[in-house]
Amino acid sequence: MARRLPVIQSSDDGEPRSPAQWVAIAAALTLTLWVPIGMLAMALGRGLAARLAGAWAAAALVALAIGSLVLAAGATGAVVGRFGGRAGAREAVLGVSLATLGAWVATVSSGALAPWPVAALTLVVLGVVAAFGAALGARSGLRRRPTLGKNG
Repeated sequence: MARRLPVIQSSDDGEPRSPAQWVAIAAALTLTLWVPIGMLAMALGRGLAARLAGAWAAAALVALAIGSLVLAAGATGAVVGRFGGRAGAREAVLGVSLATLGAWVATVSSGALAPWPVAALTLVVLGVVAAFGAALGARSGLRRRPTLGKNG
């Protein structure tokens, strides 16, 4: 008799997680993935900025930062889509957006986004990018979700 260890979601044991729990899981997972990916992106960006000049260096740093968010949001969306039970793209987008808002608030409170128009534009861009990445990832995860009632 094979035994399975339920890690994220088990369809046959106990009560399935509610969609609200998946929003919280998505928020935590997004931050857990985004921080190290963002650190790697910024290290790569420093190397690129040393080779580029002026606006190109800034553009490379921004593109890498946004890319790290898309990657983290997409991976989070894929996990929620694949294992989320009743949760789907909406919960993935909500969770990723919550994590993005939390990171933005922490950044604004540190004074890093000093003029308010820059802070507002940053929030809009990050929100759109995060939602897009999460929705794409959730769509991919939903396609990989096992269907019930089929053998093999």
